[in-house]
Amino acid sequence: MIQRVQSVFLLIAVVLSALMLTGTIIEMKDVFGNFYSLSFSSVTVSINGKEQVQKLWPLAAILVSVPAASLISIFLYKNRSLQMKFTMASLMLSLGSFFVAGFYLIMLSKKIEMSFIWHLKAVIPFVTAILCWLANRAIRKDDEKVRSLDRIR
Repeated sequence: MIQRVQSVFLLIAVVLSALMLTGTIIEMKDVFGNFYSLSFSSVTVSINGKEQVQKLWPLAAILVSVPAASLISIFLYKNRSLQMKFTMASLMLSLGSFFVAGFYLIMLSKKIEMSFIWHLKAVIPFVTAILCWLANRAIRKDDEKVRSLDRIR
């Protein structure tokens, strides 16, 4: 049954995590007036009108795999154990994306003193992780209900 509540949670998680793949997540400004912007795959530095780019492949790979794992788990409704595994993977990847982005920001701020300009996209990994946790809990309840009904027969 694809019309279950966990499918709604996972669909919202897919949409929110896909939003992370567009635009800037966090902007930073150093003491010299240079702007840094962290997008899903790179850090762009604007110094005196020239732009320099540092690619962040680990962050890009994690941010692309979160909506993919959530979308796959929506269509695994016939195999609940595998659906729970994909949902937990999506949860862990979502939290991992937050920690990897935080690592890059901490390493960059250690080199240069800067102030952060936060965007709403910075909290999306937490919201996605909560939605995946709620979906996993609903899948587990469905699995327990089916197993209890099998025992009665």
